[in-house]
Amino acid sequence: MKAGKKKKSIFLRVALLAFSVYVLVSLVQLQMDIQKRQQQLDDIKEQIRVQTSLNEDVQNKTDHYERYLEEKSREQGMARPGETIYKEIPADSSEN
Repeated sequence: MKAGKKKKSIFLRVALLAFSVYVLVSLVQLQMDIQKRQQQLDDIKEQIRVQTSLNEDVQNKTDHYERYLEEKSREQGMARPGETIYKEIPADSSEN
């Protein structure tokens, strides 16, 4: 009778140990998956931040389209009809 109880006790301990190892491995895998998904979430949040910034820039240019065009035109040396463009001519340092 004791031998039968002892076999059941060893079997129960082995089964409990196997179950404990399984639970531990599952928890580690779940933790790794959570970390991976958190990194993905952080990456997506960064992409959203960058895209939001780009959208705001485009919206600002759209809202101030005429001013934006005027700035770009003036950078290319253009003027409105009737305007006079003055350019600074640096003084020749050899005349002094």
